Amino acid sequence: MSRKVSYACPVCNGFSKLSYFCSRCHQPLTDGGRLFDYFLDYSPYRPIDDAKMTDGLLDYTNHTCPHVLHCPHCDYQQTVMVKEIQT
Repeated sequence: MSRKVSYACPVCNGFSKLSYFCSRCHQPLTDGGRLFDYFLDYSPYRPIDDAKMTDGLLDYTNHTCPHVLHCPHCDYQQTVMVKEIQT
């Protein structure tokens, strides 16, 4: 019997941390969490795979998790795609 392969974001699950620097002022960026948590009031409560299928990104297909990074010094914001790990 085959087992269904699942994936998990190592950042969301506390296995690793993001370490990026602002391209404008070179200060450390802070992780604001998953991008789709910002869409609607109840977005953080939607099943992750459901949100990934409707967010307009290829994150479901590519097994990535989009995280919003923010610079507290110059207010710059960017999104990075974190590679998910097979569980």
